[in-house]
Amino acid sequence: MSKPTRRRFLQAAAVGAALPLIATPSANAGDPPANAEQALTAIVRQRYKHLTEAQIKTVQAGVQRGLAMGELLKRSPLDPVDEPATVFVADIAE
Repeated sequence: MSKPTRRRFLQAAAVGAALPLIATPSANAGDPPANAEQALTAIVRQRYKHLTEAQIKTVQAGVQRGLAMGELLKRSPLDPVDEPATVFVADIAE
C-alpha cells in the first residue's frame, strides 16, 4: 500500500460522505457507477428529482469540468511546504 497523503484522505472522506446519498435500494438496484462522473450524476438525480434533463446535462458538464480541473491539479507536484502565504496581524488596542 502506498504512503497515506492528505489527498488520499480527502478523497476517502468525500467518498464516505457521498455513500449515504447513493446507498439506497433504488440506487443499488442497477449496476454500480463506473466512474466518478456517473456516481456524482446519480447523486444529483436522486437528490434533485425536480431537475429537467436539460438542467441535469448542464450539471453533468459542470461535473466534467470540475473533474478535469481536479486531474490537472493532481499533476501539479507540491511539496509539503507549499502552502498559501498567510499573514497574521493582531489588532492592538491603543
